[in-house]
Amino acid sequence: MLNNLNISHCYDVVIIGAGISGLACAQALKNAGKNVVVLEAKERIGGRLHSINYEDETFDLGASWIHGIDNNPIWEIAQNNEIETAIFNYIGSDFFHENGQVFTAQEKQKFVEYIQCIEKLFLESKQDSAQNALIEILDNLETNSLSFSANQLKELLYSYFEKFANDPFATELNQLSTQFQKYEGYFEGDEVIFPQGYSQILNALCKDIAIKTNVKVSQIILENNTVKIIDAHNTEYLASKVVVSVPLGVLKKDLIKFVPELPKQHQNAISEMGFGSFNKVFFELEDSLNLEANSDSNSFYYWVNGTWFNILDLSKIYNKPIYLMLFGGAQSEFIDKTTDVEVWDFIYKNLNTSLINLPIKPKRIFITRWGADEFNYGSFSFPAIGHSESLVATLNEPVEDRIFFTGEHCSLEYAGTVHGAYLNGLETAEKI
Repeated sequence: MLNNLNISHCYDVVIIGAGISGLACAQALKNAGKNVVVLEAKERIGGRLHSINYEDETFDLGASWIHGIDNNPIWEIAQNNEIETAIFNYIGSDFFHENGQVFTAQEKQKFVEYIQCIEKLFLESKQDSAQNALIEILDNLETNSLSFSANQLKELLYSYFEKFANDPFATELNQLSTQFQKYEGYFEGDEVIFPQGYSQILNALCKDIAIKTNVKVSQIILENNTVKIIDAHNTEYLASKVVVSVPLGVLKKDLIKFVPELPKQHQNAISEMGFGSFNKVFFELEDSLNLEANSDSNSFYYWVNGTWFNILDLSKIYNKPIYLMLFGGAQSEFIDKTTDVEVWDFIYKNLNTSLINLPIKPKRIFITRWGADEFNYGSFSFPAIGHSESLVATLNEPVEDRIFFTGEHCSLEYAGTVHGAYLNGLETAEKI
């Protein structure tokens, strides 16, 4: 396998993956005087940051939000580079009964109070599984609400947390750790999006960095004091150290062969940490859905067949009837395997009764399929049952001081976020 190698240049550090963690690490190392190259398997940089332009509009198929601007390093990059942002907080989500009637103010207040109460009880639970904890919590919950019957309220709450496991954790409730609140942290302050695309952040990070695209790494070999990185075309790159900044989904698939094998504790961490599918469905309609039961709302939950469906109204961002639905877990895995027509058929069949002006076909639709992407196999990590700080700490430990891992899955406090990936990239550079 190592015969007839095409020897490339030697580097201080080779970084595998041009997502934001890899680029942040590369920029910091370059600023410290290191000779660095970034190898990216795709034809573009950015990883799970991916903005597309269509008919003078931009759609973020990957990450969309800066989750809290106070002291957030991504916000600082945006400000320093005069990148336009727009505030898009999840303001006072409205909830709708199965008959399409919006919750009254009293119903909404009571429902949100119960959600907040249950979130606190999760942290006190002795259960490992969020599903088992929720069942236990609901069994012991005092339902003294005049707005709902006890059974109805418990059904609504259980389904809400099933949806919560899907979004923002990209999994199912029966796979989520009870301690989920400890690991996917946001910053305080407004949440903002990028009208011209999140990919603008990449431009600030890749300046003067040597990046080679369409380079699919197949092997990482430790040999004496050198690391050999071999790609699918049998080209060899030599370095003192290598930073592996690929998604956890790629590591789980064993698509990169390590010689010798990674230590057992690293293999175990990769295996035990959760990594889920999370997809977006953008759709534009000819006419507005007229969702605004509350003029301050931009998030709408519809209770259909025992499931909550969430629609985000982007009309004020695009100045036309454009909406976004977010799917995680099993629903997202369904999207990974089906056509655009089948996805819209699923949405229409579930929501056409609640939304009487929902058309049989949208004017246009954009659907992501991150779980089917051979360079990702999912969207981001989540705290699976049995998740612990030690798993994350293990991945942050270099192998023989030559193989380093970085990415959102290596962030202890901010897993699953862009700022988590960015900060971990800087932390990895600091170790080197």
